[in-house]
Amino acid sequence: MKNATFKIAAAAIAVASAFTTQAYAAGFMLTEQSAGGLGRAYAGVGVDGTDLSGVFYNPSTMTLHKGSHFQAGFVSIGLDLPYEGVDGSTDNGRYKEQPIPHGFMAKQMTENIWLGLGMTVPFGMGTEFNEGWQGKNRGVEATILTFDVNPNIAWKINEKFSVGVGASVQYAKAQLVTHLDVPHFVPGNPRPTELNNTRAKLNADNLTYGWNIGMMWTPTDNVRLGLSYRSEVEHNADGDLTISENPRLAPLGGTYMTPASATVTAPAWAMLTGAWDINDTYSVYGTFRWTDWSSFDVLTVEAPMLGIMGMLPGGKANIVNEWKDTYLFTFGGDYRYNDQWTFRAGIGYETSPIDKPYTRMAVIPDADRWWFAVGTNYKYNDSFEFDLSFAHLRGVHERSVYNLDPMGNPVSENGRFDKLDAYLLGAQMQYHF
Repeated sequence: MKNATFKIAAAAIAVASAFTTQAYAAGFMLTEQSAGGLGRAYAGVGVDGTDLSGVFYNPSTMTLHKGSHFQAGFVSIGLDLPYEGVDGSTDNGRYKEQPIPHGFMAKQMTENIWLGLGMTVPFGMGTEFNEGWQGKNRGVEATILTFDVNPNIAWKINEKFSVGVGASVQYAKAQLVTHLDVPHFVPGNPRPTELNNTRAKLNADNLTYGWNIGMMWTPTDNVRLGLSYRSEVEHNADGDLTISENPRLAPLGGTYMTPASATVTAPAWAMLTGAWDINDTYSVYGTFRWTDWSSFDVLTVEAPMLGIMGMLPGGKANIVNEWKDTYLFTFGGDYRYNDQWTFRAGIGYETSPIDKPYTRMAVIPDADRWWFAVGTNYKYNDSFEFDLSFAHLRGVHERSVYNLDPMGNPVSENGRFDKLDAYLLGAQMQYHF
């Protein structure tokens, strides 16, 4: 049964737990695991060979880095989400800038074997509206933090083929605040007898595991092709839901906290990348990524005590999200100005997983988006180099948010986002032993 309260609460858990394998990308899966790759909109990540981020994107590409290496950096993300309701009210869901850190290590162990370790924040988001804004029944605040530890091993079979494989330990934590009219159900009556305004705050966390694999083919000395895959992972997130501002809670002191849980399958994704070093000065790159967001079709949420209180029949709800698979296409290039300076740029297009506009929540607005990126690399000496990049993500097409009835069905348009923009600034350093 669809229930508006737990549809948003469940989605927050889903983002927190399922999104623990890529700030503003389809479904808020974070692509930002490299400040250098950001400068070309992540075209050719891994097979470009310019930093260690292949540890995350495609572990086989570690074989491009002889010796021992360390990399650390961040991508800071700022959102601009101006919203106008049908009643003329306005708000903005932008949250404080979110720095997304990343760190990688890679070491060549033998002539043909490499070991690597990635420490990343592969999923996350932060949006915040005023507590009393018009769209409060579609969310007020959402904060998601994740952390992933990913050891990998790569084998250089010969001069043309390399393969790599890794395992991930992933932790996620989420908080969501929303206001909704919560239905009261009486046993034997399938329809709610009354509606009560309620403030709901969800906290949940989860620890889970996954795996990744990749291969690289080098048909010629200046052309490299990569294919990688990260697994689907089932998450079982546990936490608590605090409800307040509901007159039925007066006997309980006005506030009630109850355990809540959700089970969701994180999507698998596959990435195809290419690199062509035209000469000593120019290189061009491309990336295509498919993400299996259609696996996020139904989400099961359980809150047994709310079933006893008549707020959720049976204490269990199957939430229909009806998301669709997403695709990312990017193209970019590097211009090596001299031995110290390299300049890069890239452009891309990414589709949104939201298939039906009434499933869009204010705290996870999402839309198709364009990527526009520029960056530079400075090589200080043979041991140190630094990357600095900037990107603008511009949301396009459908941006409406709908009101839902207590059963989770769309009633009317609440308003729409004037634009959905993200601004990304990345910086990193690399040290070569």
